[in-house]
Amino acid sequence: MFKLFFMKWEFILKGGVVSVTLKAEIIYTSYQIEEIKVTGDGISIVLQNNRPLLVAIERNLPITWKLLEGAVKDPAALNLITAELEQYLKTQKVPVHQIATNGFAPVKKTA
Repeated sequence: MFKLFFMKWEFILKGGVVSVTLKAEIIYTSYQIEEIKVTGDGISIVLQNNRPLLVAIERNLPITWKLLEGAVKDPAALNLITAELEQYLKTQKVPVHQIATNGFAPVKKTA
């Protein structure tokens, strides 16, 4: 089961002398993954992360990112983009769609 979940926002990527305004949009959410499309001047990429899974299993682990579509010339720029996305998702308290949290049954703790 999957759910399309659209949410849009903009952020500024500061790199040296030049700052670039990028647009981000959550384009897909499932029990385990979330896909975010990032577009801007000369860039169009789709990134996938495991945030819904981490929220569902209540683990405080770092989010894992994967580049699905597009290309980024500089790996440092990709790290800056993912850091900005994570910061936005945390500070704005972007909810993981309801489908992501309902996909897992609570685990009973035993002795």
